Amino acid sequence: MVEVDADETYIAIVTRGRVKQSVFGANGREKILYILQPGEIFGEFAYLGGGKDLIIGQAMEYSEVSVIFEDKLNRILSNNLEAYKYIAHSMCRKFRILMMQMSDLIFKDSMGRLCDILLRLYHQQGRVTENGHLIDLPLTHENLAHLIGCDRVTVTRGLNRLRKEGIIDVDRKKIIIKELDRLEDYV
Repeated sequence: MVEVDADETYIAIVTRGRVKQSVFGANGREKILYILQPGEIFGEFAYLGGGKDLIIGQAMEYSEVSVIFEDKLNRILSNNLEAYKYIAHSMCRKFRILMMQMSDLIFKDSMGRLCDILLRLYHQQGRVTENGHLIDLPLTHENLAHLIGCDRVTVTRGLNRLRKEGIIDVDRKKIIIKELDRLEDYV
């Protein structure tokens, strides 16, 4: 968990590992909004928009982050248009991700959302291997459920269906897409 004094404004840069950013409902249910990898930032909404950041960051594996507090950040950004563009790019990217998630929740069933997130994660964090298209991210069924807004049992059923159809394989929390075209057909 990333913990910084709640009164401090900052931007953090993921330098190693992967950090998920989530919100939690009053009932404790988690919704994963983003999975950040090295070079990506968080805290920019609170820095530029003011107020408290309600998004919780948690490492998904061993991770390191560098934190830049507001006064130093102001000095860095005062004459650095490229740094401002990077922050704006990060915010736009996250906004697009949220819009896609909202659209999926409204217009797709749970199987469509599952297949869509597998494709997105592959394009963001994947690579081709001799066994297929590997999503190079340690994912539990619970993580996937929190990403697509359903329960773990629904994700397990969907993954089992895809596995039986020969579309995917799962090996130690890593998902291998065997038939990319057939997975896209579900979306």
